[in-house]
Amino acid sequence: MTKQKTFSKKKNVLILIETSRSFGRDLIQGITKYVSETRQWNHFLCDQFMAIRNTKSLKQWEGHGLIARVHDQNLKKFYDEFTGKKINLSADGKTSPRYVCLDNEECGRMAANHFLQRGYRHFAFFSMGHTPWSQYRYECFRSALSAHGIDCQLCPQARQKNTYMLPTLWWKGLEYSVTAWIESLPKPVAIFCAYDNHAFYLVNLCNISGISVPENVAILGVDNDESLCLATAPPISSINPNAKQIGYEAAKLLDLMMNRQSLPPLPVVVPPAHIVTRQSTDIIAVDNPLLVKALQFIRTEISNRILVSDVARELNVSKGTLNNLFRRYLNCSPIEEILRVRMEWAKELLRDSSYSVASISNMLGYETPEYFSRAFSREVKMAPMKYRFLYQQKKCSELSAENIDHFQE
Repeated sequence: MTKQKTFSKKKNVLILIETSRSFGRDLIQGITKYVSETRQWNHFLCDQFMAIRNTKSLKQWEGHGLIARVHDQNLKKFYDEFTGKKINLSADGKTSPRYVCLDNEECGRMAANHFLQRGYRHFAFFSMGHTPWSQYRYECFRSALSAHGIDCQLCPQARQKNTYMLPTLWWKGLEYSVTAWIESLPKPVAIFCAYDNHAFYLVNLCNISGISVPENVAILGVDNDESLCLATAPPISSINPNAKQIGYEAAKLLDLMMNRQSLPPLPVVVPPAHIVTRQSTDIIAVDNPLLVKALQFIRTEISNRILVSDVARELNVSKGTLNNLFRRYLNCSPIEEILRVRMEWAKELLRDSSYSVASISNMLGYETPEYFSRAFSREVKMAPMKYRFLYQQKKCSELSAENIDHFQE
């Protein structure tokens, strides 16, 4: 008699994560990638903010597992009372154990090195409200700087009770105090923000207050949320936190927990991927007011096909004086800086827009697309269309930074 096969029932897992931020959406993608590979779960997705409004319905969930990001007290109550296996991806290690988390120490080191390589000697950290994770991110940044004998100033707002999850305009009424803090900092200053939402607020506040970014204040965020980073002028540099890998590792760990298998040492710490450099930090720190004005003029007028003579005229100096100024502080000529800024804009347009190479060539002021292509290839070491293809492939197939470097070679 043929022995009948037995099949194990699939586990039912609830994913309770916000979809309003790219970090949450990337976590979900990482989780679903693991599910699609193993095909051992039935997974159910509930947006965190919808769940907050329907906590009564949540209590009816009787599945095997739960992956959540818990900020709200009602969600915390549901999470604490859930009897199945569970992972809280916003745990602080004190009120709830950490299972999988971002390597914030590496984030701090990456941010510090990013600014130090650009010549900055004055540093600050900005967070709108006090939370355990933002405090820890600040401490990691400060520790990385202290290894170089450098101090870091913390904004007063980071010591206040966090209200960003409340249904109010958490920034309302604080503009003057934040502006006063920025203006009190020695310039040029490099500011590391708790995450992109705060960097977005800070860049816009600087624009409103007439504080030049990045010439006087360089700003770096965390999350690489393109909907925010590309929505400001200038665009915001940000650390890619590798959220998809965090989600993948969380799903893998929950699977081990539900199957009662041995677990790896906890927490599983996932390093950030890399820094996506945009204009908010793309500058060398200088403390010469005349050079700052020249750099600011080049950035704001680059679309007007400016020449070195235009910069000299704006500053009311000779071309020779301007050249000596750039050579002394930046070790390059004014025309080399104009070309560099023009190429950075070209790369941004190739990455983030659908403009043709001919259109981009015209926007940048080149006589022909062929002339632009030769100039781009000479500076970037690849043709414009290859550059665009590379970054489109990166988005589609989630190539790692190492694979990108290999492809460029």
